[in-house]
Amino acid sequence: MGKTKKQREVRRSACIDHPYRRPNGHRYLIDDDNAWADLILSKTALILATVIILTAVYALATSSSEIIEKDELEVLTMDIASSIDSVGSVRSGTGNVTRTYTFDTHNELIIDYKRLNISVSGEYVTAGFDDNGNTVRAARALSYRTLPFSNVELRGLLKDRFAAEGTENQPINSAYPFTDVTEFLSIEAADAIHLNTSMDVLIEKVSVFVTGGSEVKELEYILVHQ
Repeated sequence: MGKTKKQREVRRSACIDHPYRRPNGHRYLIDDDNAWADLILSKTALILATVIILTAVYALATSSSEIIEKDELEVLTMDIASSIDSVGSVRSGTGNVTRTYTFDTHNELIIDYKRLNISVSGEYVTAGFDDNGNTVRAARALSYRTLPFSNVELRGLLKDRFAAEGTENQPINSAYPFTDVTEFLSIEAADAIHLNTSMDVLIEKVSVFVTGGSEVKELEYILVHQ
């Protein structure tokens, strides 16, 4: 019994002398500078770790968004070029062919159509947007001879240059291989048309008729305009 009492006195003495405990057994830090320093350092480290993690998550989300936007830009450019080429692939001799391309602005995409700069020239479809001072761009080559103007504009240009509209009833006098006509239209097509994504795009397949004498030849072109 005396031994038990002695053990209780030793435990009570240890509890009182422990620097982190009050006599009632609760931890305290009032008189221990090292404990306060450890606590502050641990909280600071936790805050810094949280900031680093949040920054990494934000950077990852931003990077993923940029990748998706670039992919969507590639798909959009390819879609426009495919629509133009599909008109060009229509069998010859079917006369004028007209199709309408509509921008799917109601589709749930990350990319904002209002930011886009889309253009069509005689050889390429190009689309791009500014991203924090950098220009993100995608391009697709066209498979058929393309002119970025309407049929009315085409006939006006031909008449001004060759005194004939290039229709079946008014063919252009040109020696084979008609390079004066093809080179003229190629130069005119170098100036791209910039597309308004809130408007439909008209794609037409037309023919320019040329004659080198008794024979009339047909040159096919794809017109893109709004």
